[in-house]
Amino acid sequence: MSLPELKRTGAAGLSISYREAGEGPVLFFVHGMGCGSVNWETQYAQFSDRYRVIGWDAPGYGESEPFDTDLPSVADYVMAMAAFLDSLGIEKAHLVGHSYGGIMVAGFHRAYPDKVLSLTLAQPVVGGGVVEPKAREEGIRERLALVEKLGMQKYAEHHVPQSCAPNADAAVLAKGIALTAAIPQRGYLNQFRSLRHANIFEWTTRVRIPAMIVSGEHDSTAATSMVEDIAKAMRGIRHERIADIGHMIYLEYPERFNALLEGLLAEAA
Repeated sequence: MSLPELKRTGAAGLSISYREAGEGPVLFFVHGMGCGSVNWETQYAQFSDRYRVIGWDAPGYGESEPFDTDLPSVADYVMAMAAFLDSLGIEKAHLVGHSYGGIMVAGFHRAYPDKVLSLTLAQPVVGGGVVEPKAREEGIRERLALVEKLGMQKYAEHHVPQSCAPNADAAVLAKGIALTAAIPQRGYLNQFRSLRHANIFEWTTRVRIPAMIVSGEHDSTAATSMVEDIAKAMRGIRHERIADIGHMIYLEYPERFNALLEGLLAEAA
């Protein structure tokens, strides 16, 4: 299956780009700092025979317009997600969030629990809001300086190999670099600023629907210990581990992630 064509809708006062395939219950994929709606190529193919599979481009990503602020909050993303689903006439959805997207779907679940059919946090991060403000601002200055010095292409070549497993296939690395290099720089940096001030524990709550949290064996961004701490704060969620992957769950052995997601969706059926 080829990547679904890019569509657009108006939500939260912005033009939001997205891709979708299939019909049925909605399966909504929410990316983190990496890439966008293009992440979920294998998921569109795997699930679109039974689900309406949607991947959005968060504000500032893909062809989505950016927020009017350079420091959007988690709540800004959550409200934009709600407006996006409303614009498509969607009342309930299975939610899958990767990395910072894991914080976003946790926030959406807390704010709109009746709209969530199942919940998947794939390699979620905690966010920088758990450290002192000075350290947050130093981290932001360092990342902005690095990206502005290198540009997105060179930054992708530097960053992607660190995000994947040590033994990642060359084709996986090449694709990850190409996808990351294509991210609009402003959108990426705005989301990084947001992440440095986010704190997932402000949004965690008991889960009473089918839910899982997923970690990768070689993931240094969302380390297993970090994921375990998040799982403890979300009673009712189960922790699954995937061997041989780093932080790019949508590229590194995606069939392993898809199999876990198939099982969760079967529980929610």
